[in-house]
Amino acid sequence: MARTRISDLAADADLDSIDVEPRQKTGLHSRGRRSFLANEALQSAAKAGVSELVVSTDDCRLWPYNDRIYEGLNEENCKSLKEDIQLNGQLQPVVARKDPTGRKKYEIIIGTRRFWACQHIPGKRIQIALIEADDKQAYKIMRSENAERDDTTAYEKAINAKRVIDEIYNGSQKNYCLDNNIAEGTLSNWMAIVDMEPEIVAAIPNMFELSANQAAKLRTVMNKTAKAKKAVLDLASELKGGELNTAAVMKKLIVAGEEAAKPKARRAVEKTYAVAGDKKGLTIKRAVSGAVTIKVSKTAAEDKAALIKALTKHLD
Repeated sequence: MARTRISDLAADADLDSIDVEPRQKTGLHSRGRRSFLANEALQSAAKAGVSELVVSTDDCRLWPYNDRIYEGLNEENCKSLKEDIQLNGQLQPVVARKDPTGRKKYEIIIGTRRFWACQHIPGKRIQIALIEADDKQAYKIMRSENAERDDTTAYEKAINAKRVIDEIYNGSQKNYCLDNNIAEGTLSNWMAIVDMEPEIVAAIPNMFELSANQAAKLRTVMNKTAKAKKAVLDLASELKGGELNTAAVMKKLIVAGEEAAKPKARRAVEKTYAVAGDKKGLTIKRAVSGAVTIKVSKTAAEDKAALIKALTKHLD
């Protein structure tokens, strides 16, 4: 088969005339085409040429660093896409490379949902754009595509970033951020999800609904004091298996931590000591502000030794 550029994949297609509801389009419709052809990382990988093939889904597997969790896909959340492909055909190819492990013929870099849908359609055929890319190039390609679509969850991004940093960037968060144009603050918020204690994860009914901001706020609250952390973990254990949704669970955990982290309100304290036979010979009062007032009766003042002994007792 002749080799062609990525930009030629849709050259002869009348893409904008396809009569499909916008939310159901899966091919190179206006937004998808802009994303596909403007993907600099993809264009870079395509310099050596790209082959367009139709292959069996049985010959494909997902690239292990794909940031969409395949296990989270099902008939319910892929129904419209599956029906669209059955009705209109696969309008946009997935992007793949040859599988370097030899376990399958191809690894799919972009197009997890399309891969799932094609696996569950009779015939199990899938159109792929075959490129040459190493792991770092593949990651840039995938991130560029998904950043444009912005349809992966914070949880998926966090789990994926942790794995890529550990296995592709040798544990260097800085190099990961620099290489992929990701703000360190953004990565820090993702890591707040990855680093959650098991008790908290068990209390959250759906990790896919968790936001990075929620996770970062909870982490900040828990880091305030040991008491705040304990309060959060204790409540998380109580909420496990309950009927609250993810947002409600996170709100309760954050509030619990904030309340536990608050300093105790001071109360005015007054103590009286008997000195020289006078039951109220020495009165020491500490105000809410922390100011201390000492009141000595006339009788107590005449017995300095007894007075000093009472003061020493108080200080001890």
